[in-house]
Amino acid sequence: MNITRTTISLTVDDPAASRDFLTTHFGYREAHAADGFVSLTRDDAAAAIVLLRRGLDVLPEEQRHQHATGVILAFTVTGLEAEQERLRAAGAEITLPLREEPWGERLFQVTDPNGIVVQLVEWRTGTTTPRTIQAEFEIDSWDEVAYHEPANGPKQTKIVIRKTYRGALEGTGVAEVLTAQGATGAGYVASEHIDATLDGRKGTFVIQHGGLADGDDQSTFGTVVPHSGTADLTGLSGRATEASHGVLTLVYTFDEPS
Repeated sequence: MNITRTTISLTVDDPAASRDFLTTHFGYREAHAADGFVSLTRDDAAAAIVLLRRGLDVLPEEQRHQHATGVILAFTVTGLEAEQERLRAAGAEITLPLREEPWGERLFQVTDPNGIVVQLVEWRTGTTTPRTIQAEFEIDSWDEVAYHEPANGPKQTKIVIRKTYRGALEGTGVAEVLTAQGATGAGYVASEHIDATLDGRKGTFVIQHGGLADGDDQSTFGTVVPHSGTADLTGLSGRATEASHGVLTLVYTFDEPS
């Protein structure tokens, strides 16, 4: 397969607002536009972006009213501090100030008027280039116990989930999950022990991850617990989320011993 171009398609309430944000602050320009549709491009290696208004008939019915949530539009750049100051001076709200993760990733985030998170990333000098995998898994067992069922407010449960991972991550996982489930909002936090082979390395590690749902808007977050890797997976660090059903996204590096 020869991929000649990458385009990210995002469904939003107001395509013009996102267009203005991306053209003003990130150097995109409008390539095409129609009612409820905007196509943006740049002249460098950045992905093209298509903005679609929610409810358009051209969208599949099951996707027509979804909103682009749980998605981070990430740009790898140089001069991260200068970029943060440039955006702040231009009036863009910094919704996550500059921070550095244990695995060498330095980043900050801004959010556009439609709630699209734009993340600027720079890697610490000497840091190994991170890899990204999509690890599919099957749920082998699901043991759920409600521990709080108030007359008003969300039901809270504890769930033990056992999984089998196949493909890029080959092995098993055991997750202990706490959930809160209301009529229109929900959330979970999980601590998961994984015993698997990754990159030909066998060992164990722990991830902590979670997610929030506000109607149709959903977001996820998670990380590999620092120094939790054992055996051949010692030194593993990175981010781990379940933004898609039945798929763990792992962005990771290994801190090699000196």
